[in-house]
Amino acid sequence: MTSGQPDPLPMCVGEGLPSTSVHRTYRTDLDTGALQVTVVERSEQRAKEFAALLRKKLDGCAETVMKQNPEITASQKYYGKVNAEEGAHVYGVHTVASWGANDINMFAVGRDGNTVTLVTWGQMGTFADAQVGDFKTTTATAVNKLY
Repeated sequence: MTSGQPDPLPMCVGEGLPSTSVHRTYRTDLDTGALQVTVVERSEQRAKEFAALLRKKLDGCAETVMKQNPEITASQKYYGKVNAEEGAHVYGVHTVASWGANDINMFAVGRDGNTVTLVTWGQMGTFADAQVGDFKTTTATAVNKLY
């Protein structure tokens, strides 16, 4: 794990990540990447509030992306809750850029006690290319291993 905010910051939620974050990045040679960011809050209540803030940012992610960059069209889906510790929520965001980029990104926000984790995964493609079941399994594992 690396201390601090990841660089680059994850789409839609990056500005909400505190400097006390720790993160781990995963990459493949096939333009696929994943990231896990973990934040330990001072209390369970603060962790609940932080997780809610990240979820709110993800709820409006597609709209935010299009406002910030008019050359990108974005749409999103909510894939529901994952049963792990205090729970996790899974989102998908598909972006198409005027220059031809076509990407699918998955996000999950989960919590265990006073610890919150954000898990992201992305690759070239559309919602049809999203490995939702696998991502939910990965999310459950990540949240269940928080302490």
